[in-house]
Amino acid sequence: MGEKPQAYERRLQLKHFYEDRETKETRRTWFEMQLSMPEQTSEGWVNDGKIRISIGDDRGVKGSFLLSIDEATRVLKALEIAITDHEVEKAALWRK
Repeated sequence: MGEKPQAYERRLQLKHFYEDRETKETRRTWFEMQLSMPEQTSEGWVNDGKIRISIGDDRGVKGSFLLSIDEATRVLKALEIAITDHEVEKAALWRK
């Protein structure tokens, strides 16, 4: 019994342009996040969706991660903590 492939929709794409130090050419790196929504099976079960994170450059995809919603939540919380710590440290430096 074949399953249909997950449908992903782009939710975020960040592009970063920089000058290559060796060739002096403008290069590009990118980060993309896609979401697959939860789906109900024919038996009535609800399967969690997934978050796909891809990282690449102007030559193509360099890495991709498929995260469960629980894993994505842990990433989100870790980012929030890191950003808060950064802003606290930055404020302390400005006060010096």
